[in-house]
Amino acid sequence: MIYRDLYKDEHTVDMFSYGTVNDTNSKCLQIGPIWKGFRKPLAMITQSVQKNEDVTSSIIGDFGRWQLKISILMALLKLPIAWYQLNIIFMAPPQNFWCSKPLPFSKYSDEEWRRLSVPHVEEHPCLIFDPDLLAIDPFMDKTLIPLVPCKKFVYDTSVFKRTITSDWNLVCSKHWLTHMCQCVMMWGIVLGGIVFGIWADKYGRQLPLMIGIVIQGVSSSIASIMPWYSIFLINWFILALASGGVGIISFVISMEVVSGKWRTIIPVIYQLPFGIGNAIMAGLAYWLRDWRKLEFALGALSSLFIFYWFWVPESPRWLLATGQTEKAAVILKKITRENKMQVSSKYIKRLINEHQPRTQQDPGFLAFLTSKRMRLKTVLLSMNWFCTGLAFYTFSQYLGSIGGNIFIAVSVTGIISTIGGVTCIFIITRVGRKTTVGIYQIVTASCFVFILLMPRGSYANDWPRLLFAGIGFAGMAGTIPALYLFSGELFPTLGRNVGVSGVTTFARIASMVAPAVVTLESLLVDLPLIILTIISFAQILMVLPLPETKDAPLPDTLEQAEQF
Repeated sequence: MIYRDLYKDEHTVDMFSYGTVNDTNSKCLQIGPIWKGFRKPLAMITQSVQKNEDVTSSIIGDFGRWQLKISILMALLKLPIAWYQLNIIFMAPPQNFWCSKPLPFSKYSDEEWRRLSVPHVEEHPCLIFDPDLLAIDPFMDKTLIPLVPCKKFVYDTSVFKRTITSDWNLVCSKHWLTHMCQCVMMWGIVLGGIVFGIWADKYGRQLPLMIGIVIQGVSSSIASIMPWYSIFLINWFILALASGGVGIISFVISMEVVSGKWRTIIPVIYQLPFGIGNAIMAGLAYWLRDWRKLEFALGALSSLFIFYWFWVPESPRWLLATGQTEKAAVILKKITRENKMQVSSKYIKRLINEHQPRTQQDPGFLAFLTSKRMRLKTVLLSMNWFCTGLAFYTFSQYLGSIGGNIFIAVSVTGIISTIGGVTCIFIITRVGRKTTVGIYQIVTASCFVFILLMPRGSYANDWPRLLFAGIGFAGMAGTIPALYLFSGELFPTLGRNVGVSGVTTFARIASMVAPAVVTLESLLVDLPLIILTIISFAQILMVLPLPETKDAPLPDTLEQAEQF
């Protein structure tokens, strides 16, 4: 039997000699001269395909130059995702304000005016003593002067020159509008992950990803010049849709381009730039001190990702799963060249045709809830993501008090997140997904307990409480990438975007519940921490029924996912 097409490309007819098989049961073919750059003899490829039926990795390998490039490109997309999810911190930071001084009081200093006009029981000057009556006798009995709403406010610009609070007077009765921005962002991310996830599973990864990238850059730039709050909010929602879509698609691509041990490492490394993005954003905010300039700068940086159109091809795994074998063969051929592997196009097509599963339709998220085994996995993952999101967004407020400097606080949070992600790589490659998630959840829950047991004010700056808070946050930062990887491996290729975006939606919903949990401090100081402690221990029990996916091949269809 002659295997000429294994070594001979259509455009290089006389490049290689021919060889014949001497022993069909041998582990390597007995062939004539073999080109030095070719790393996988035919029998090795055939055995690999027969073993795990993963045609993609059998042709291009588990990890090479192309996989490294795509992995880095996808990880870098976590930078803008971090910027837009958390830049409300610098758009609407805590900012002192007071009522503008009327003309009759121009002879008084700002401090004297505030002392005369503001009732001492008011935390912020939303109401002042009637300035018309106060002008008659500034030192008259204040009980005789009614309180009236302030008509014009002055804002402290010592830290931030301009915020959305000062631009649109989002104080007093309008203060809730600052929280509306974050709610709109989170709802947009939720819907964006679902909509773009469905789109990516149906029409491919590349086009929806690029549309999301373009929308991110354009919407951020528009937000920086938007003069009206209501229109800004609509634009903010569109930006959130794109951010949610880019996040879910880039994560799925990072999983689909690698295999073997790299399928464990790369999706975890993919999460690391999120913390780095926080630090970068804090540096830009410190330098610019203006939310409009910051938003424009972030938009300009995000627009650079438009070059991905030339660097990121369609996912060959998705093409094969949807039966587009011709397109998949062309892309796989280009990848083998980039990975310095010499495999002919004819052989790639023949291997695909011999081992290609029948084409199936995208099952949709509802199919996971109606399937016997996937229903339990989907419900448990959804509950886990809700608890993780609630703990993350609620507990992050404890780290916000470090040093009292908002720029340092955000930077430290980002660094701690990165450290947690790095440790996750070493743990998850050794003990598997389920155990890793459990370990980090135990660390987080234990830190909550230590914080509850540690008395307040007993040490300088409450450093033991802050130490356990930092370790607890690192635990959550390690849980998130492990849970992302675990979720992605449990859902099949046809439906992976929809599945992952569906279960992670509950983390976004939890982020909207988090402010309500924090307000429970008014009932009992440590009540929020007590709730988070119970939730964190409960998460450990939710992981136990799930199967371990370490070293298991990625399922391509719902039927394969049901076999886990």
